[in-house]
Amino acid sequence: MRKSAIWGILIWMFVACESAQKEADSLERIPINVDDVAEDASAFLEKIEIVPLETNDSVLFDTPSIVFYDKGADMYVLMSDMDVFTFSGDGKSIGSSVKKRGPGPEEYQLVVDMKFNHFLHGIDLLSPYGTIYTYSPTFELLARRAFKPEFPLSYMMPLDSCNYVFKYASLWVDQEVGFVNLQTGDIHLATYTGMISSGNGLNHPHFHRIGDDFYFIPQGVDYYIYRMDTLRKEVFPVMYLDFGAAEIKDNELPGRASGKRVDNDKDRMNVANESAERRNFLNESTEYVVPMQKIFNGKYVYICMRKGQEMWHYVYDRSKEKGYLLKNEKPLRMYPCFGLDGNVLLAVCQPMELPLVVDRRFMSPEQVAMMEGLKEDDNPVILKYYLKQ
Repeated sequence: MRKSAIWGILIWMFVACESAQKEADSLERIPINVDDVAEDASAFLEKIEIVPLETNDSVLFDTPSIVFYDKGADMYVLMSDMDVFTFSGDGKSIGSSVKKRGPGPEEYQLVVDMKFNHFLHGIDLLSPYGTIYTYSPTFELLARRAFKPEFPLSYMMPLDSCNYVFKYASLWVDQEVGFVNLQTGDIHLATYTGMISSGNGLNHPHFHRIGDDFYFIPQGVDYYIYRMDTLRKEVFPVMYLDFGAAEIKDNELPGRASGKRVDNDKDRMNVANESAERRNFLNESTEYVVPMQKIFNGKYVYICMRKGQEMWHYVYDRSKEKGYLLKNEKPLRMYPCFGLDGNVLLAVCQPMELPLVVDRRFMSPEQVAMMEGLKEDDNPVILKYYLKQ
């Protein structure tokens, strides 16, 4: 009996080690050398275009807090001061949610995230308390559904017509992703590891769908990109962003990486203070290279990072296994990007910022003339960096 138990333990250890090794071997490694600056933008950049977003008396807003582009609908969706605006791919105004703000049955008051819902052909707006409003692009209410989250919510994405993935506000829980069925209200939580600091980043979509696969990219200092198994409701790393010697080590930092499940306000306040201590330390640091924004698709990886007051960018071609670093405005000053459509990096900026973040050598005369015709009080402009394929 004793020998059988020993053999059982050895077999279990062998299987566990083999499984861990397979997971490590399956990780795609993205090498990032923060000292190897690209010499010529033409090595990775094909052209630059802009899409001015239509400005009129009823559609006027400042810099958006959330923005995304949906290729299937060929539509830009932007949120500014809780108002949501939709534009066609060529910048024409489609709709505005301004008249949908309020306490009425077809109105919303507070939104923390939004996504395009291809199953209902509309736009999902998420309240932090579990209500999902789905509006048409012209803001007729298509559906209003709700579930009861354990804690306030921050991010979500539809997986099908009734299943969603979501994330609680980072203060309340550890490293968790949740799956919910809106029909049954059933919630399943999946844990992940790798977070070094929550926050410390640009606001970006946490959940992505590429083909038939779903991915999770947490905001903050985390060097992994995760895949979500929506059937087994699990989250596991599939890509490692290898910063080499520039990687931030958890044991070098004060405070804590993320939240924690606690049962009383005193402990929760301690967790909040420790999390803020780490975020503030990295925000004030001039020594560390802090990842701010991480986007990828089947062809490219884009990372926006910060060191002190400097903003750097990294573009990696996965098929060529070649990376390009933009640092200290060399070889090009790039604006932080919010999305990646095929080989096009997408950004949104104010009209007067455009001349600072483009290189006219990559723009057609028509595009330059369009840029020069913009006015200071025009709506923000979509900026498109076309990467070489």
